[in-house]
Amino acid sequence: MHRADRHPFVTRHDASARNVLADAARAALERGEERAVLDQLATWLETDPADELILHWYALLCRALDEHEQAGAALRRGGAETTGNPGLAHLAARIALEAGLPAVGLFERAVALAPADSDARLGLYSAMFAAGDGAQARSELARVLAASPAWEAGHRQYAQLSAMLGLGDEALDTIERALKIHASAAVLHTTAIDLMIGAERFADALELAGCAGTALGDSPDLLFYRAIALDEIGRSAEAGAIYSGLGPARSPGHAIRVIRHLLRTGQPQGAAAELEPWLTRPGAENFWPLAALAWRLTGDERADWLEAQPGMVSVIDLSPNDLGLDALCAYLRNRHAVSGRFLDQSVRGGSQTDGPLMALIDPAIRRVRRCLVAAVESHVSRLPPPDPRHPLLAQRRDRTPRFAGSWSVRLDGAGFHASHHHPQGWISAALYLAVPEGLQGEAGQLALGESPADLGLNLPPHAMVNPRPGRIALFPSYMWHGTRPFGAGERMTIAFDIARPC
Repeated sequence: MHRADRHPFVTRHDASARNVLADAARAALERGEERAVLDQLATWLETDPADELILHWYALLCRALDEHEQAGAALRRGGAETTGNPGLAHLAARIALEAGLPAVGLFERAVALAPADSDARLGLYSAMFAAGDGAQARSELARVLAASPAWEAGHRQYAQLSAMLGLGDEALDTIERALKIHASAAVLHTTAIDLMIGAERFADALELAGCAGTALGDSPDLLFYRAIALDEIGRSAEAGAIYSGLGPARSPGHAIRVIRHLLRTGQPQGAAAELEPWLTRPGAENFWPLAALAWRLTGDERADWLEAQPGMVSVIDLSPNDLGLDALCAYLRNRHAVSGRFLDQSVRGGSQTDGPLMALIDPAIRRVRRCLVAAVESHVSRLPPPDPRHPLLAQRRDRTPRFAGSWSVRLDGAGFHASHHHPQGWISAALYLAVPEGLQGEAGQLALGESPADLGLNLPPHAMVNPRPGRIALFPSYMWHGTRPFGAGERMTIAFDIARPC
């Protein structure tokens, strides 16, 4: 059979057939069924490799499958790296960056083609950081922000770059300078306060919220930020008065802070009542971790239903040879050499790699990726029976696992993760690559289900996982998890989230 006969709507390269194919690609991407149309796109590109519309969709579908090498090869064949099409140029740069390839020049071209594309400009700074030129990226971004002080996303990128470079104390320099000039710009005030809260500079956030209130008047947003900061520095009675004055929660973020306040102040019944309606609304993934805490504190039988059913947690020992452990560790140590700590992440005393780790095309990463996918498939096959009401068990199980995020963490002596959860994922996991020798007791262990220390609840973990090279722990993404500090040495992991299946 002739190939065109297998794909009837690509037999003629006319505008109608082209649009039908693009629409099919768009629908496949939305449904998570990229492979159903990928061959049809490839067939089209065999005879017209520079068709920018089809090339764009082919690259997007490959990217969704973490097949960045395949996407990049098609983009190069189609001339995307020298195109005058700004969108295609940006996509080529983004895929190169995620693949771990040199991307600075590609982003420079994308910015030159579309100077107003702020996402392309931010991508350029990320590419510079990945190339080891983070200090230059930070300096150039500061210069741009001096000329465009209202660029909120730019200030956020500057703060993250500063933190990753070990300059967290200077993370808010650009936005603080902007506020001196534009003291009445409400968005700058709220962005600065939000960044301070993310950086756990709660006293500074409270002071700035007070200054903003004096300059602009106490809006509900500023009062909300004051309540957050007061709660976090131990002035919970004042925070509670503000929350009461603000009335019913106006957004999921507002509700989460109120629930945290109620838990922190010994009102678990109130927290359970506050969170209940949000469990059936969009964004419920942010509330299940809080439900786990409230239900345990109130003796609600749903606590075990949510977190303690057999099979929800797996601990699997993978073969170091299958993982290619020595080459993998060497590769990741090189990446950690140019990594740092994110401003608003759980890492304490270590570094975290930037970008989607499982998108990298290095053979060491592709090798471990295959092992991780197999481990997830094995874990999913042993989950408890489907339950349409349950955030973990309601999801379909007939799809190849997709990575919603992936990274490596390298902790030094006394390093640890504060207890946290991953609302963007369905299943989360940690694969141990390097572990200090001679660990005693709980040193370096992973605690699953333990309440976060800052809420003062003292709920013990459901399980502790003893680290060893090649061991992977898999658990629901909504489950609180953190690690115990250790005295000295290196603890290196790959962590990842599996996306909820479409």
